Amino acid sequence: MINIFEYQNYRIYLRDYYNDQKTNKRYFSYRYFSKKAGINASAFLYYVIEGKRNLTKKSIDKISGAIGHTKEENEYFENLVFFNQAKTISEKTMYYSRIVECRRPIDITIIDKDRYEFYSRWYHSVIREAVTIFDFHDDYAKLGAALFPAISAKEAQESVALLERLGFLERDDKGLYHQTDNVIATKPEAADSFVIEKFQAEMLKMALSAYDNVSRADRMSASTTFSISKATFELFKLKTREFRKELLEIARLDNEPDRIYQFTFNLFPVSGISDDKKK
Repeated sequence: MINIFEYQNYRIYLRDYYNDQKTNKRYFSYRYFSKKAGINASAFLYYVIEGKRNLTKKSIDKISGAIGHTKEENEYFENLVFFNQAKTISEKTMYYSRIVECRRPIDITIIDKDRYEFYSRWYHSVIREAVTIFDFHDDYAKLGAALFPAISAKEAQESVALLERLGFLERDDKGLYHQTDNVIATKPEAADSFVIEKFQAEMLKMALSAYDNVSRADRMSASTTFSISKATFELFKLKTREFRKELLEIARLDNEPDRIYQFTFNLFPVSGISDDKKK
């Protein structure tokens, strides 16, 4: 089943939809689809998929109706089309923000302010994951040694106790730990943002140490420098947040995790604003 919410290019979506229908229905063709959509040109869909034709609001509704989109799918499809066909960054930013809003959200629990102690040490978030994949049998020295870099048995035990007290972990009758929420996030007020920024700074230090302590095969690093406008910067932020959500969803669906990874992505200015742009 083709899921439109997994696509960020409507032409690729239409191509995959057509191929899927053609595989399952012998009679399906561009001519058949065009007729079903009430479009006179039998090769119209082919030209759209090939990038030789664009869609209008009217043709979007016709194609969406022929496919059988729900209201939510139709809204996503329309904004996806206009995003892909947009000519300016401001238009792309507007339509992409709508795409993000239309996407079916994964279940993310927002951490309350009174649980921000979770971010006081870098390893609390790692321990939250580690206790679910490492069978350490209350051997906190073993648990602490499983982390990169290793922490002491005392730190590991105190971390587990903190996670239980704050409600991030619970223990069943067999002594096994489980996360109370699968995916968590935070939206701090300005006054409390320093707590999260301190945690992020610690993770940046971890990323730097990985260059010396982790083999190249077990890590990935990339760096790109480009000149962009403020509008494009805002679009980058939107796309990065959406990409992070996609990674969270993939991680959530992984039923056989065997290692813990930290994803750190940074986007920041390395110059002032051009005098010409200021004017």
